[in-house]
Amino acid sequence: MLLTVILALVTLGNHFFSWGQHIVLILAAACNLLTIFLYKNRRLQATLCTISLFVYLGWYLALIVYSKQVAPDANQLQFPWSVALPLISMILIVMARKAIMADEKLVRDSDRLRR
Repeated sequence: MLLTVILALVTLGNHFFSWGQHIVLILAAACNLLTIFLYKNRRLQATLCTISLFVYLGWYLALIVYSKQVAPDANQLQFPWSVALPLISMILIVMARKAIMADEKLVRDSDRLRR
């Protein structure tokens, strides 16, 4: 999750994107940073991971809308390399959510055995 925060901050350094996209990236980075510190509440962590995925999808939607406004002709538009970083973050978030859910299952199973 820390790597997703770093990738969001690196993407913020690119001046190609609109202010709205910067705000969405800040929101995603804050959500991911908050997820790190909520390690005692795994269900909330999984929920925040899902929310973060939708925020990144919204970022890509905003990118498409912004690129249509800037360059209506698709042949003129060239994206910087940092456009791929949110996609990498999304993959990392899916992996983190899967690990969080596995931990939750392990805790539930151990609680059941204790009884």
